[in-house]
Amino acid sequence: MSKVHRVRFQPFGREVRVLDGQTILDAARAAGIEMNSPCGGKGTCGGCRVEITQGAPPPDGPSLERLTAEELHRNVRLACQVRVTGDMTVVIPAETLLFDQQILETGIDTAVSPEPNVRREFLRLQEPGVADQRSDHDRVLDALGDRGLSPEADVTMLRELPGALRAAGFEGTAVMVGDDLVAFEPGDTTARHFGVAVDVGTTTVVASLIELATGRQAAVASSANPQASHGDDVVSRIEHCLRGPSQLTEMQGLIVGCLNDLVGRLCDEAGLRPTDLFEAAVVGNTTMTHLLLGLPVDHIGRSPFIPAVREGLSVIARELGLAIHPRGRIYVGPTIAGYVGADTVAGILATRLHETDGLRMVIDIGTNGELVLGNRERLLACSTAAGPAFEGARIKYGMRAAAGAIDRVDIADGRLRVHAIGDVPAVGLCGTGLIEAVSACLESGIVNEMGLMQAAADLPGLSQDLAARLIHTNGETALCLVSAEQCSTGHPVLLTQRDVREVQLAKGAMFAGAAVLMAEMGVTADDLDEVLLAGAFGNYIRPERARRVGLLPPVPLEKVKFVGNAAGTGARMLLANRSQRRTAEHVSRSVHHVELSGRADFQEIFAEAMLFGA
Repeated sequence: MSKVHRVRFQPFGREVRVLDGQTILDAARAAGIEMNSPCGGKGTCGGCRVEITQGAPPPDGPSLERLTAEELHRNVRLACQVRVTGDMTVVIPAETLLFDQQILETGIDTAVSPEPNVRREFLRLQEPGVADQRSDHDRVLDALGDRGLSPEADVTMLRELPGALRAAGFEGTAVMVGDDLVAFEPGDTTARHFGVAVDVGTTTVVASLIELATGRQAAVASSANPQASHGDDVVSRIEHCLRGPSQLTEMQGLIVGCLNDLVGRLCDEAGLRPTDLFEAAVVGNTTMTHLLLGLPVDHIGRSPFIPAVREGLSVIARELGLAIHPRGRIYVGPTIAGYVGADTVAGILATRLHETDGLRMVIDIGTNGELVLGNRERLLACSTAAGPAFEGARIKYGMRAAAGAIDRVDIADGRLRVHAIGDVPAVGLCGTGLIEAVSACLESGIVNEMGLMQAAADLPGLSQDLAARLIHTNGETALCLVSAEQCSTGHPVLLTQRDVREVQLAKGAMFAGAAVLMAEMGVTADDLDEVLLAGAFGNYIRPERARRVGLLPPVPLEKVKFVGNAAGTGARMLLANRSQRRTAEHVSRSVHHVELSGRADFQEIFAEAMLFGA
């Protein structure tokens, strides 16, 4: 029989019993504590740092590689690598917790005329009698037929209809989703005409409560995607699911639970019950929508990257466990390819890229960077494995865009100035701040065109403040952005040489993807009328900084526009107007997907794009 050990987590005061050999990360999950684990527990990111105050084992290989001597002395370890072999007390620092971050909830306002898939019709029905012996079903259908409607009812609805009609005194509201009669509610409930639009991102989830009669957004709620505890990127989550069927069930349960929490928050704000909702429209990348639907993701993760389904699907709510009306529907939008998903289709709808004459490029910068180039005549799309650096992962002191994350870095009069989200003491460096820091280093000469961070001795013209910030640690040069005394964590926030290399990899992939699309289209950057930046990263980054590091095509800054959470806008369009679903299907089929893996031109451009141009 396996031994059982106690693990106590501070500052929460929670204690759990775990089997011998489980990791501290497993124990934390059992205690209901979610920690950063960008690499999915491989020990390569250093995001799950904890301090073991009782029962600390000797440091292992990943800890020796990722942690400083000072951290090792304090018994800091990587939670994903330490096996519990005895009772332990573990302190989880704030920067290790998977907590709510700065989430972009809004996007461009692309109006569509209301044409919802859900209809509510208030009916006053003639009660049956000897002279009127129509069936209950026919009685409802006749009344709806007078309004030009002819819905169908399944046997579950027919079982409930007789009781529902009599409980309502034959006076109530018929609810239809598409062509199906799904409920008969007592009284006039036509004012409770709402649905939910959801953008399921790899990192964050945003849900909007929409008044279906008008298309108005009544409330919005957001959350970190809880699946991130199994890795910040889709590949890590796919690998987790490959361990067995229970892991796919677990991942589905995590995202459904997240959606139920958001639905509850939206309904509380609007004074509704979740069962008042009869439809949700959901978009996300292909892996996210597959995990929501419980579809296998095995073949998305390996060449030729084939999804289980491309077209949009409408699923009965009770089949997924979504806490809206059990006979409501979840519409999941169509995808384009294994790594170009329904969120990209939604972004095309929101930006009207498929309807415009000018040549525009939409760039959604994230763990996977999706790019779409074209107009009404032709659309090309690709996905680049930019890596999680833009989310703050695999960065020495990286974190998500939450309170305490450095998001702005400036050098003025030879002095370095930083800003942290929430105007609180710095904790770490988010993706936006990472680009800002590297851009500032390029401008000051601290980082050269090759991406090499220079030592202070090699930069005689450097100011005293900047020279003092350049240090040598763990065998590499680093720039001290914030000293240990100024941080709330007790350790400094550094920009390291390895961090700069991560930026080079990420921006090189994005730039090369854009270049391949333009080559495929037979155009250059000079032909672009607009470059539209979507997503939270694109919304918060200063475009001149992104262009300086080579993340964007070389276009004038006035051509760079922000479109916010375009995927969320597209999801709202799909919910508010059912005709947009036909448009989405057409877009999904007509976009030409450019597969970058294996292309010699992509590899050549990528190698060149690793450099920082002047």
